[in-house]
Amino acid sequence: MSPTVGRQPSHILERVPRVVNPFGLRPFAPGMCGHAGMALTAVSLFPIRLIVLIVAVLIAGALAVLATIGADGSKPLNAARRLLLHPIQWLARVALWCLGYWRIPVTRPDAVQGVKTPRVLVSAPHYSLIDVFFWTYYEMPMTLSHHGVASIPIVGRIARAMETIFVDRRTAEARAEAANTIKRRCLEPGWPRLLVFPEGTVTNGSALIQFRPGAFAVGEAVQPVILRYGTRPLDVSGAVRGYEVFLYAMLQPANSLSVEFLSPAVPSQAELSDPRLFAGNVRAAMAAALGVPCTNHSYEDAWLAAVAHEGGREVAQTFEVKSLAPLLQLDADGLVELLRRFHRLDSNGSGRLEYEEFVDALDLAGAAPGYARRLFRLFDTDESGSLSFAELTQGLAPLDRLKLAFITCDLDAEGGVTLSSLRRVVAYAAERQRASTGRAPIDAERLEAAFAASDRDGDRALDFNEFCSLVEANAELLGIASEMARGRLEGSALSRFVEEAREMKEVRRSRSKQQMRSDKGGNGKAAAGGYMRLEGEEDGG
Repeated sequence: MSPTVGRQPSHILERVPRVVNPFGLRPFAPGMCGHAGMALTAVSLFPIRLIVLIVAVLIAGALAVLATIGADGSKPLNAARRLLLHPIQWLARVALWCLGYWRIPVTRPDAVQGVKTPRVLVSAPHYSLIDVFFWTYYEMPMTLSHHGVASIPIVGRIARAMETIFVDRRTAEARAEAANTIKRRCLEPGWPRLLVFPEGTVTNGSALIQFRPGAFAVGEAVQPVILRYGTRPLDVSGAVRGYEVFLYAMLQPANSLSVEFLSPAVPSQAELSDPRLFAGNVRAAMAAALGVPCTNHSYEDAWLAAVAHEGGREVAQTFEVKSLAPLLQLDADGLVELLRRFHRLDSNGSGRLEYEEFVDALDLAGAAPGYARRLFRLFDTDESGSLSFAELTQGLAPLDRLKLAFITCDLDAEGGVTLSSLRRVVAYAAERQRASTGRAPIDAERLEAAFAASDRDGDRALDFNEFCSLVEANAELLGIASEMARGRLEGSALSRFVEEAREMKEVRRSRSKQQMRSDKGGNGKAAAGGYMRLEGEEDGG
């Protein structure tokens, strides 16, 4: 017999591999100057830097307001308005000085004959808002940005003055609209060059996540640019999150950033017809230049990673949303809500579910202790004694039916399925089916013969492999066991939520389509110019 079913290969884990986490935080290391250097900077340079930075941002905001008064967002700004915005470039350089970036070396390749200057700048990795300060100073391009940026005071006004294309990356309709705007602006004269952070979110730079294909669908060459921040004295790629990075940067005497322009990427015929292929090839070239791997993480993974750290928790994300979501038949919204419920079930805040928390989560308090313990071991695929979020959600997926059926049929929790247990399972199904069919699903003689044929070692109990042989030859037994398992789990808090989330997925999709139609009908100029904001969606950076 095989008493440890949890050690059997997990079909779900094979389909959801453990991967590098590009969203994890790295410990803050103040570098060679140490905390003493930070303290000295705090009483000398920091006050001056803070005042100058605030003044620079306020002046830039005022210029942005003046330059956009009465402007038509569907058309490029005229020469007079651009002249009014020109000082913002130098104000951005002043801001970089305030953040400790005294010198920023930029290397560029020799011009390639026959290749005109690309209209699209592809910058990666995207570490923080400091990236935007550099690009504002160096190029003053129009950008593609999350729709929530438009609502940030001053920053949102400056972004509009720079003719930013705003998009909600979590809805397919908004992404398609943004892709159309990108293509139109890149082909029409008068617009500035387009800067794109193709990852769509900030990462820690340990890998390049999936590039979104919108900027690669223009049908022209793109200019890849890689950013390298020094890890001493400040590592902006993961030491801090959000606006805190500005505080830490200003508390350092000096920080380092270097920028490298790679050779323009000219699409082949195959890449012209497949923007995703083009994006993938450019990503591979940039990852090779950076010396980091590529990963299939996406913007949705970044969103889930941010929720994983809510409340100071550390919930490891060792999977990719695009791999896990189909298993549960959920979308990113559903997984986020499931993660928040996981937070609530994790009463001790460890980031994992202990056995007692698992029993509460699946409402198994009244079940036989042997059954609850073996079901826990089915979920606990790494045999750590506690469940990660990935293990719990993978266990809820309707794919590993054989394991769940084996646990269900092992009514005595002895590590094997006996003939007596099988008879009780069949009797359970018979009671349910006789009302509709008038007969039992499998007769006693056939069940006994099938059991004897599968019990190869003659110990009168089927281990997992023997059980698989049994249900392979008698498919109705798998259906019976699966139905019985569903009956035991359907009433649990998490399994109820999974079903609710699947229904809400279609409701959200319908509402999103209605909102897009409303935006197009009621705000034509904004939609045409790329400024979109979907009501009811959560703002974020």
